[in-house]
Amino acid sequence: MIQSKRLIKYVLRGIVEQIPVLSDLYADRWFFYKNPNAYRGVFKSFGEALAAIPSSYKSTYNLSQLHQVHLGDLEQPKVTSLNPQDYPVIFWLQLILQECSVVVDFGGNTGGSYYSYQKYLNYSQNLRWIVCDLPAAVENGSRLAQQINDRQISFTSELALIDHLDVFLTCGTLQYVEPSLAELLSSSLRHKPKHLIINRVPCYEGKQFITLQNLLDSIVPYKIQNRTEFINAISLLDYELIDSWKNNRTCSIPFHPECFVNGYHGFYFRLK
Repeated sequence: MIQSKRLIKYVLRGIVEQIPVLSDLYADRWFFYKNPNAYRGVFKSFGEALAAIPSSYKSTYNLSQLHQVHLGDLEQPKVTSLNPQDYPVIFWLQLILQECSVVVDFGGNTGGSYYSYQKYLNYSQNLRWIVCDLPAAVENGSRLAQQINDRQISFTSELALIDHLDVFLTCGTLQYVEPSLAELLSSSLRHKPKHLIINRVPCYEGKQFITLQNLLDSIVPYKIQNRTEFINAISLLDYELIDSWKNNRTCSIPFHPECFVNGYHGFYFRLK
């Protein structure tokens, strides 16, 4: 009897997955809204993705609860431990910071990378680490830096106001930003940085698309880029790809196997 019920359930699920409307309902009710970091849907633009978010849900990353950190947290390994996927970033920063003093950490939240990297890097007294992020992250990160009296790290929400930078660093952020990195470098910066260190970007070799990610506190658009197009766009700005790597992380969109992302990628570009 139990085996018969399982067989019926399996058959019904197979039927549901073949009918787009029913498959979306299944994803909504039984999976997406109940699971953090779940993904749903394939859209052509951020606008189309935003329109698919129910009005009862928030659709922003600019929420204080997503960027909270407290003074005591800096003593906790969970906050200050290095993300294993960032070891290539540490490798290149170790070499670059010998001749560079201004790092812009785009999407750096409340300064997590700055605090965790300092265990492995010798920060010079001249180092300026500027985190550019949403207002909620800027507020919480600035408060923490003031509490510990750390004057080497600062925060801003305006990339265009940064007058000089040597290194543009971004880890796990570009998927949440509508403009491409090439567009940001061309339109939002006064001067091109000499070094670009990019990490944890979901890429594959198919056509770029936008999906939705469940953050529990909100639902936000999430961009999947074409790896080759990403590299070519940066190269057209007179950057040379020095190194690239692949992180062991995947992204699966239910009912869209053609959009499966089998790895998140990192890159180091240097201005020619």
